[in-house]
Amino acid sequence: MNRNDFFRKSGRLTILTGIGLLSAFLAYDQKIETPENCTLAPQCKGCGKLSQCTLPQADKVRRNGK
Repeated sequence: MNRNDFFRKSGRLTILTGIGLLSAFLAYDQKIETPENCTLAPQCKGCGKLSQCTLPQADKVRRNGK
């Protein structure tokens, strides 16, 4: 392998890695926005999406202020 091939393959690998990481981030981000998949249910008070959440736990926290 010569120098040009090395840089070409390195560039392709970098681009593919970036696309993979971006896809994983978007898939993870989408999963969190679904109310059924809430991972912060025991700590609703600290959740940034409390005002828009439809889960019963969030409703209880909004009513009681706890």
